[in-house]
Amino acid sequence: MKKLFCFLIFSLCVNTLFAYYTTRGKDIIDRSTGERVVLRGLGLGGWLLPEGYMWGIRQLDRPWQFEKAITDLIGEEKANMFWRIYHENYVTEQDFAAMKDWGLNTVRIPLLASMLQPVKGQPEHPPFLYSEEGFRFLDSIVKWSEKYHLGVIWDMHGAPGAQNKENIADSDGQARLWTEKDIYFPRCIDLWRKIAERYKGHDCITGYDLLNEPLLRRYPEVDRKLLREIYVELTNTIREIDTTGIIFIEGDDWAQTYDDLEPLDWDPHLVIAFHRYPPVSDAAELERWNQLRNKYTIPLWHGETGEQGPPYERNTVSTSFLEQANVGWAWWTHKKFENRTQPWTVVRTAGFNKILEYWKGKGPRPPAEEAEKWLIDQAVKTNSKYCIFLPQMVRSLVPLNPDGYLRSLEEFLPVIIKQPVNVNTYAGLPVSLSIAAVGNNLKYQWYRNGKEIEGANDPEFRFPAPGDETEYQFYVQIENTKGVARSDVVRCKTIPYAGPVLTCTESAPVIDGKIDPVWKNATRLPVNKPVMGRTVSLRDLEGYFRIMYDVQNLYFLFEINDDSMVNNCRERYRNDGIEIYLDTDNDKPAFYSDHEYMIRIVRDIPGVFIDRGKISGDIPMKQENFPERYVAEIAIPWKEIGKFSGEYIGLEVQINDNDFIERDTKYSWYGDKDEVYRSPMLFGVMKVDK
Repeated sequence: MKKLFCFLIFSLCVNTLFAYYTTRGKDIIDRSTGERVVLRGLGLGGWLLPEGYMWGIRQLDRPWQFEKAITDLIGEEKANMFWRIYHENYVTEQDFAAMKDWGLNTVRIPLLASMLQPVKGQPEHPPFLYSEEGFRFLDSIVKWSEKYHLGVIWDMHGAPGAQNKENIADSDGQARLWTEKDIYFPRCIDLWRKIAERYKGHDCITGYDLLNEPLLRRYPEVDRKLLREIYVELTNTIREIDTTGIIFIEGDDWAQTYDDLEPLDWDPHLVIAFHRYPPVSDAAELERWNQLRNKYTIPLWHGETGEQGPPYERNTVSTSFLEQANVGWAWWTHKKFENRTQPWTVVRTAGFNKILEYWKGKGPRPPAEEAEKWLIDQAVKTNSKYCIFLPQMVRSLVPLNPDGYLRSLEEFLPVIIKQPVNVNTYAGLPVSLSIAAVGNNLKYQWYRNGKEIEGANDPEFRFPAPGDETEYQFYVQIENTKGVARSDVVRCKTIPYAGPVLTCTESAPVIDGKIDPVWKNATRLPVNKPVMGRTVSLRDLEGYFRIMYDVQNLYFLFEINDDSMVNNCRERYRNDGIEIYLDTDNDKPAFYSDHEYMIRIVRDIPGVFIDRGKISGDIPMKQENFPERYVAEIAIPWKEIGKFSGEYIGLEVQINDNDFIERDTKYSWYGDKDEVYRSPMLFGVMKVDK
């Protein structure tokens, strides 16, 4: 009996004795040396749990919808074949070798519960049913991770029953993990037990990201205490098998809010796994999580972030800051379809595009035989050897270096797979031209009217449109040691500006929240483009603004109709309010500096908030609230933001609506996507009447 007891104790300990990483105080450490480690990783999003935007479609946006749509096209048996080929190619051993070569030390594996624990046929009580086919892919992950010494962080991205109502949880529209606790808590606990047991004893297992982006507080029918309850149960379950693997805990509200999890004291190896887009890049943005780190003496991990396009300055600023702040990170993701925010870009085939057009309701239904051929072809071509590699994106994640990997790639004659296209643009707006090509180790050179453009050496070329009506011709030349390819010649035509004008006023308005007669001289502009959520009527949300200037200030007047005015979120941006975006010299940089501004007004809260840019002085602002509407006036001193130097200013205005407990709608003046907070390049323009 004594020997058996000793054997059991040894079995519990041996699986983590040589594991790569664990925690000590505020640090994650290398178990073999005891030295502090900054985790650097990528999330393998889009593999086991594809999202619509990753493929290039919004009408379908989660795994069960894709599964249903593909089965509808080609039948269940052939659909299963497609998924097997897709999963075998989307992530390969060669990807792991490359990621290690760049300098990564971890991978975050987003799990889809239904692949491992099928939904159909599950009994009400354990033992639950599991899929060996699903676990086969995880087995490969562990094998490759140990071969290349990469730590594995399992991430329950789509939990049994779904931990939120969104596509990222593969939800059917309900967060059943919380609303049907008696059914789905046991399944989730048992699934984590199965994972821990299957991979015990493997050195690469770094830890367990218990639930991806749980949402509870925005659902009034859900008890917010359930999050801590399940985390404690899951931790205890894993600890029966793995005694020192790291437990990564994500807060409520998209892994940002930890109030309901405190005290963070139920395990000695907890790590706060916060998410944020865009990535945290300074101490002020980190502060709310850093307070928790100091309070509980536990590490921080920026467990999901990224989605930054070229030229990737935000990545560099962020990872440089995180490195010195002792905060590890896992960028999202390693691969997506025709997107430039990650290392590899999957090129959509012509056949797959036809299928997407059918799913979008814009094209005919393809015959089953053709659909099968197109789907299988696309599944094979998710393999990285068919993808476009973006070394500049990898290099932007400090301290990664893709040079060794680039030297290992076999070059072949450059092949252009997506030509640049003609562009018509209004004066004052930036122009973006791009090309997609394969061939490895490619060098790019853009030409304007037959002349080489200095510094234009990337697949994407951006430049400000001139103010006059102008037409240029562009092409790009691509080469490597195997040869040269030249793109089509495309035309860029600038159309004269025909939008609203920023007028000068001789009489300044009084900043008192009242509409002075002088405002009649400024055009009333609607803020009515939905970029998030939707409204049911104009009473729900309707907004207008006016803008003018004098020698001292830039003035705004806002009139917002809102039949349910709510301010109950700690995060300012989730309440009723107004966002002003300014780029006074309209240089349209890709990344915010001190001279591009995001200024926030929160309804019924005095003062303004500077979310981007550097403003040191006071900004006069006054609000007046009325039944189902509010008015705000603001005067922004030129001495703070720098008066316009050209004939245009960069501008965007957005309004937020919180109808219950969370921002649920957002409208924009210019753009049609909720991405302007990421880059001033997405601002609109307004001509200045001088």
